[in-house]
Amino acid sequence: MITTLPPQTKEISTVDALWVLIQSQTKTVRKALTKRLLAEQDQTKAQQKMVKDSLTRAFDELHSGKVHHDARKLFKK
Repeated sequence: MITTLPPQTKEISTVDALWVLIQSQTKTVRKALTKRLLAEQDQTKAQQKMVKDSLTRAFDELHSGKVHHDARKLFKK
C-alpha cells in the first residue's frame, strides 16, 4: 500500500523573497542597487521639500493678504 502525504506549502513574504534574491547577488550588484535606492529616496525628499516650500509660501501669501481671492474656491467644481 502506497500512501501519499499532502504537499507542504510554506508561505514566504514578498520582502523575504526579495531579500534572499538580493543577498545572493554579487557585491557590485548590491552596491548598484543600494545606489539606486538612495538616489530614489533623495529624489523623493527633494520633491517633498518642494511641495512643502510651495505650500508654505502660498499660506504665507494668503495670511499676509497678498492673495485676494478665496483659495477654497480653487478646488470646487
